[in-house]
Amino acid sequence: MVSNWNESPFRRNLEEQFLIDNLLKTWNQLEQYRNYFNQEIDISHKTYNALMALASTRNIKETELLGRTYSVDVSSVEGYKTNAKRQSFHIYESDQMVTKGFLYYFEFHEKFSPFQTIMVQIEGHNHIFTNAREILDNGIREWRISKSFTTQSLDNHQVMAEAMKLLNEHGIEAGSNVYKVGSFNNETQTFVEGNEQVKKNFIDAALLFAHASQKLELPTDEQGEEVDLVDVPSEDTDLLEPNFQFEEIYQTITNSSFTFSKEIIRDLHLNLTALDDKHFVLLSGISGTGKTQLCRLYTNAVYGLEYEDENPYFTIIPVRPDWTDASALFGYYSSFEKRYVRTEFLNVILNALKEREKPHFILLDEMNLARVEYYLSDYLSAVESRKEIPLHQDDHIDEIPKKLLIPPNVYLLGTINVDETTHSISDKVLDRAFVMTLSDVDFNSYWDRADQDIKEVLGREFAMLKELHQMLLTYELHFGYRTMGEMLRKLFVNHQLPEEHQMESLKALDRVISEKVLTKVRGDERIAEMLRKMDVWLEENLETDSISLKHVKRMQEELEYYGATQFWR
Repeated sequence: MVSNWNESPFRRNLEEQFLIDNLLKTWNQLEQYRNYFNQEIDISHKTYNALMALASTRNIKETELLGRTYSVDVSSVEGYKTNAKRQSFHIYESDQMVTKGFLYYFEFHEKFSPFQTIMVQIEGHNHIFTNAREILDNGIREWRISKSFTTQSLDNHQVMAEAMKLLNEHGIEAGSNVYKVGSFNNETQTFVEGNEQVKKNFIDAALLFAHASQKLELPTDEQGEEVDLVDVPSEDTDLLEPNFQFEEIYQTITNSSFTFSKEIIRDLHLNLTALDDKHFVLLSGISGTGKTQLCRLYTNAVYGLEYEDENPYFTIIPVRPDWTDASALFGYYSSFEKRYVRTEFLNVILNALKEREKPHFILLDEMNLARVEYYLSDYLSAVESRKEIPLHQDDHIDEIPKKLLIPPNVYLLGTINVDETTHSISDKVLDRAFVMTLSDVDFNSYWDRADQDIKEVLGREFAMLKELHQMLLTYELHFGYRTMGEMLRKLFVNHQLPEEHQMESLKALDRVISEKVLTKVRGDERIAEMLRKMDVWLEENLETDSISLKHVKRMQEELEYYGATQFWR
């Protein structure tokens, strides 16, 4: 190395004209690359613009599948990731939701495609995933998509034949494994069939694929022989790999439509992963703050799945009030039936023993509906002592071991509510768990993520409900995200009714307050000031004959007379 620049033999070569000449030479040598790069940018823009044209179409009102007519509700487009947008759609029959799906519009897909892609998901399964650049060419280009089925237990050739037959019967041209959703006119940059028809074809095809592969069972009015298909596992578990990197988990949850602070997500992550061989977390708090949703979000994020995806390593088990011993979890030997009666909980533990490299999550929902120490004591002792749990003594039972060890890849979560229908949690249980309380709600963040259609028409009602929530908060009588969402949904559906049948907006608001908020109000003289404030607020914001105001005045009178009151008489 030459330490003195002035003595460098290269110094004479760095004169201005020399640099200019070489830069021009390099620029000219890169012309082919520049042209290719600019062409790629142009293709990307055209393709994504075509996808956004499909995304903007929401006028699909109904579809007919297997002889039955369904109504279709396509939501507004929402931000999904920095490189993608997402749009949900709901399928209804007689106002009853049959299924929900999502259309994803990717500028590029991080794992599977560097190009613009459209994906259709139903019931947590991806049924269509295709590169949208197929439509770009000269003149009119048909959009033909190849399809494959890779189920584990079905005859995939039979499933394919059934799926392609269904497509043809429903007006979607299909061959042996390729189907056509539409044609794109490259001169006008529009779909020949129109955006609505092409989008409908995508939705219909995904629904028929889900039906053919038994991911979704659509009823049929058509007569004829059905294809006999055996049950299939819900997910190809070999493709799922766990990842406990907090950054990725946090990003996946943040990209969802739910509202959870970083502090809560981080706290759950630490509580579940801090101990190597014991994972037990209790989530308490008022109803509707998203305890169950948070558990599902986190466990799915560990496997790189979205909230709506089916996760074979996450099991929700509702607790029953009649659980009085460990047999509720681990099953029992029936001498009458001469067999061992298995439970869903036991099945998860046995699977965890077979797949030690993968975490298995169990959520005991509303676990204090029964006395937790009665049915969970054997589990807690086994985890603490690392000793086996005795199950049976029958030498003829092969599929169930006589003793069961709880492996360290079992993660146990539980949600608890505190009211007159539940039991308190004993110290024995509390000493062995991390306990989180989810009572705080962030309605500002919730509103930011709300559907654009709701935000456009219910801004005033949301602000009023938020004021009411703040009034109740001091007295721990406030409501959570679920209640807010259900109230807004009812108000929005009322707004969609024909004008002559709509409730007046304030009367509708009065109804949801009396039906969803006041029903939980109860207490003694400590809530007197709260009732007084509610009385004033209701008189100022609603009609003088409002149902809610009558309830509050009645509760004030009862409180003054009896020293305690509640909504229910």
